[in-house]
Amino acid sequence: MTFAIRLMLLLIAALISQPLMAENDEASTPAPSFWKAEGENNTVWLFGSVHVLTEDHYPLADNVEQAFEESAYLVVETDVINVDPQVQQQLMISAGMLPDGTTLEDVLGEERYARARTLAQENGYNLDQMEMLRPWLIALVLSITELERMGYTADHGVESYFLNRAGDERKSIVQLETLQFQISLFDDMDQETETAFLMQTLEEIQDLESQMKTLMEAWESGELDKLEETMLADFADYPEVYERIVTERNHNWMNDLKRFLDDSDKDHFVVVGALHMVGDEGVVNLLRDAGYTVSRQ
Repeated sequence: MTFAIRLMLLLIAALISQPLMAENDEASTPAPSFWKAEGENNTVWLFGSVHVLTEDHYPLADNVEQAFEESAYLVVETDVINVDPQVQQQLMISAGMLPDGTTLEDVLGEERYARARTLAQENGYNLDQMEMLRPWLIALVLSITELERMGYTADHGVESYFLNRAGDERKSIVQLETLQFQISLFDDMDQETETAFLMQTLEEIQDLESQMKTLMEAWESGELDKLEETMLADFADYPEVYERIVTERNHNWMNDLKRFLDDSDKDHFVVVGALHMVGDEGVVNLLRDAGYTVSRQ
């Protein structure tokens, strides 16, 4: 899967998971991307999310559903369903518009723009209608449109599923980041990165359906090592992007996660993109380094 699609899935409609194995007695059994962190007087559950799904993927595993039922708080990256859609759209458009007098062709250059128009037409899109948008926003629009054609929507994503249930069951909702901050992760891209983002999206978007099928099969069967290999491959070429959108955010969340574990007697159910769990600076390892007991479920 192209870096562009991976980046889009991670930031706005992330489908990421990873292979962090549990203790030896658990490692042979496939399991969801799901961990239990033990506080002094409570539990913080960590669930690696799939932000776009189809309606056929519910209910989730029994232990996930039960942990949510027993938790007083739902914690998400951003509370995406309780934001005014018009405000959300305005923020995206404001960040994603090119400066006055600048067109997409100016940004891409004549040769790349001609290639981009041809690829867009081959996939049923008219790039001329988006000439005032920044490359990253065009890539998002095209990618999300293709996912929706396949039935994958944010409305059926894990966050929306639990946010809607939290509202129905009157659970408190805590967000780790604002929508403005998440949009800024795209808005602050350098021009070459966002240009590559668009060009790779156009080059490989026709293969998205088969890529999603492979990813979903791996996620459903608990093959988290396969998901990590697939989803992380291209980030090696963009270490500064990985640092900003994954590592820095993991560290930013630690004060909140520690507060949930140290200062509460209520269980918290945390849903974030599961790529944030992986590696030496993933959430799971950061909590273990801080002295907490964290076990895969």
